Amino acid sequence: MKAILQTRFIHLKKHWGSLLFWLLFPIIATLTIMGLTNSLQQDSKVPVGIVVEETTPMALDLVDSIKQTPIIRVEQLSEDEALTQLEQHQLDSVFIIREGYEEQIKKGSRNRLIKSYRSDLSFAYSPIAEMVMSYVQQDTGRTKAVLTIQELSEQYANTGGNWTWEEIVDKSKAVEAEENLLQTSFTFLNAQTEEDANRFVLFNPWGVWAIFSILSTFMVMDWIIRERRKSLSPRFFFMRIALKSYLLRNAMLYLLLFIIIDIVTIAVFFKSLGEAVTLVLIFAVLSFRLTVLMGAFLLAIWINKLPVYYGFSFVLTLLIAIISGAILPTEGLISRYPWLQLGNPLAPFLSKEIGYEWNILFVILIAIWFVRKEKRNVKGA
Repeated sequence: MKAILQTRFIHLKKHWGSLLFWLLFPIIATLTIMGLTNSLQQDSKVPVGIVVEETTPMALDLVDSIKQTPIIRVEQLSEDEALTQLEQHQLDSVFIIREGYEEQIKKGSRNRLIKSYRSDLSFAYSPIAEMVMSYVQQDTGRTKAVLTIQELSEQYANTGGNWTWEEIVDKSKAVEAEENLLQTSFTFLNAQTEEDANRFVLFNPWGVWAIFSILSTFMVMDWIIRERRKSLSPRFFFMRIALKSYLLRNAMLYLLLFIIIDIVTIAVFFKSLGEAVTLVLIFAVLSFRLTVLMGAFLLAIWINKLPVYYGFSFVLTLLIAIISGAILPTEGLISRYPWLQLGNPLAPFLSKEIGYEWNILFVILIAIWFVRKEKRNVKGA
């Protein structure tokens, strides 16, 4: 084992830059892609200008409700600034909450509460205007309830005490929150928690990482082809170890190195992307790492030339990226060709499961290869 470590360290001294690059490549590439997609999602929101002419609680609550809408980006400006940006097409539309909004709402009036502006290029004005008016109707609906309750209270004054306007509105909001009125719950694909369901991301970060991790593993494991060159075979007589044993032991060293990097990856994704860390995820990552490394090992012992190996590596990675659903949706393709799911090595990992089938298959193939080679050496002796 000491001779193996010495030989491996000599190899790493010559190729440490390449090794470090491919080890960190999945992390860096995933963080870059997730950062770009989050930025694009933020930029793709419709810019809307909001002008508040009064700072009453009801007007500010309306602004907060509009800001919570995921499809728009609210810019709270003065009227002159908002109209200037609208003319320059920096805003899709402008909505002005006019002075006296709360007073008019409490009187039950629905007219001239909101003033709006749009330009010739305002493509999202209609749905946004409908959304804003729906929030206004919530306030007017609560006011109507207040007026009705106060009227009934005056007619039946002996049945109980009088409720204030604020108390009735607060009670109305509490009932809405408790009863889930006019609200539907839905979840995105692979959402495990309520927080995940409310957070939409274009790509699954672990799916993106898995694709890049497959490619990086192939690139790192090219040392197998280099070590199998005929010009290097005489040294194994002096090391007193069979070539296959040498390759397997070195592969275990690389497995340990990859596991360390994977643990770092879990910590980085937790810190940078807010990905939850669970035992299920950790075991799924370790199982996936074992599967990918054994697959790269088998590919490297099957191919003898580096250019061919690199070509197979890129083609195989691209194929897995297409059929796995890690980057592109494949529900329609899988429903039409169900057998593709059986040949998808990423399916267990994306479902946060341990890929027993692939691991068992690869272990059997490696064992057969190892035993056959050992028998051949015995016969030759």
